[in-house]
Amino acid sequence: MTQENENKFFFLINPNAGNEGGEREWPKIKELLIKHGLQYEFAFTEAVGHAQNIVQERIKDGFRRIVVVGGDGTLNETVNGIFNQSAVPSTDIFIGLMQMGTGNDWARYYNFDIDYEKAIQRLINGNSCRQDVGKISYNANEGIKSGYFINIAGLCFDSVVVKATNLMKERGRRTKSAYLISLLKSLIKYRPWELKININDTILEGKFLSISIGNGKFSGGGMMQTPSAVINDGYLDVTVYENMPKLKIVLNIKKLYNGKILEIKGVKSFRTKSFRIESRQNIFAETDGEIIGSTPYEIGIIPDSINIYV
Repeated sequence: MTQENENKFFFLINPNAGNEGGEREWPKIKELLIKHGLQYEFAFTEAVGHAQNIVQERIKDGFRRIVVVGGDGTLNETVNGIFNQSAVPSTDIFIGLMQMGTGNDWARYYNFDIDYEKAIQRLINGNSCRQDVGKISYNANEGIKSGYFINIAGLCFDSVVVKATNLMKERGRRTKSAYLISLLKSLIKYRPWELKININDTILEGKFLSISIGNGKFSGGGMMQTPSAVINDGYLDVTVYENMPKLKIVLNIKKLYNGKILEIKGVKSFRTKSFRIESRQNIFAETDGEIIGSTPYEIGIIPDSINIYV
């Protein structure tokens, strides 16, 4: 470990975030860093999963201040890099953000905007807060693995839409409306998944339209599927959509954005520290927009586990 790196910022840039905004905007950001005299090093991500590897290597090198120049996906990989290493406790790490993605749902919780000067001032001022991080243990080809999410996770229709959105982005269609377009398209083909959910001594069993697991409250580019979630209260807010007519969802899309989704009959809300989901189907979940493996899922919260520059 290099001790001099503890006082430096490490900038992790996704060049493809926000329609290749990371690559395009980095020179402007670099000028501001030089102007303010910040000590820093940086690296560009080159592929899916690369951010996680870079973060773990830089932590070994002594870096404790990591700034993501990207969106929710890059942030998710960064968080997984931090929590899948054992060199230092996660509470020793500080995360900053210069948002560049299409969704920016985690940033929306903190009312961050796309202003580089403000983002750099947050780093200079050094004001931070602690927040919780969600954890999902799941079944992968190589056995049981753990995935972490800083904002929100989901499955059933939620994970199907996220997977479709990611495919759109891979094809170059990185627009702010990508999630809504994928939602409407996926709704035509989707068939409810059959699950067993064990939550707060309650067992829910049958077919479900969707499940949202919120540490934060925003997802899908501004939707509020877990509108009561508080990012540092030590709990997850879980919204369970029972099987319902697809037209009902279309007619209530507005309520996904105004925080009134829990008013719909057939939508249930739980507040919990941990719960379990099982399924006979081969299904998948999403964590902050990244797809992970199959059930059984053991889902929980790690309270006050990461520092955020605010």
